[in-house]
Amino acid sequence: MKASGKNVIVAVVSALTISLTASPAYAAGSSSSVLPATLASVTQGLDVTSIKTTAMSIDSFEIVIDGVSTTSVNDAGHHFDVAATIEAAVSEVGSTRPTGWNQPGECIMSAQRWIRAGGGTWNGSGNPVSNYAGAAKIDIDDVTAGDVIQYQYASAPTAWATGVHTVLVVGTNADGTLTIVESNNPGGSGLVGLQQNWKPAPPSGFEAVGWRF
Repeated sequence: MKASGKNVIVAVVSALTISLTASPAYAAGSSSSVLPATLASVTQGLDVTSIKTTAMSIDSFEIVIDGVSTTSVNDAGHHFDVAATIEAAVSEVGSTRPTGWNQPGECIMSAQRWIRAGGGTWNGSGNPVSNYAGAAKIDIDDVTAGDVIQYQYASAPTAWATGVHTVLVVGTNADGTLTIVESNNPGGSGLVGLQQNWKPAPPSGFEAVGWRF
């Protein structure tokens, strides 16, 4: 994947990197609605594996794009407040919600919630394609902060096949990797997690599609 010309530095604090490979502690059907002041306060029950030098709390969360304001991101094609969407997503990292059809812990329902938190119009529904009615389909190499990546079954894109997954891009890195926030990984957990240096790796038979609202 090629690096975006506008590399986004997402400052997500507490100087902690969460390992998403850890098995989360959660109860089926339970939810955590407390929005933490810093990322450090949402690591309870998760495996904190490394320390990273960062400087900002979520209370003062912002994204910096080549020294310019996030308004430039919106002008580039997003029709909502990208910074507000990212803040909403990052503030949920470490929390869990119920999963199941149309439940808030599902990956696509969480992405919808975050886009709408920034004033985005996400009114599509039904399947992994019709959900994006009104959004622009973009090349996966061109995704940037505020875009959504959807794994869809290549031979039947509208099917809710096992392997369908949705993530929100919250930053791009100089090496072409992405920083993403996702929900329900591992499947059934309803856990919201953050991954840095992420690249789309859809399961066999699936493809990654970029969408911009």
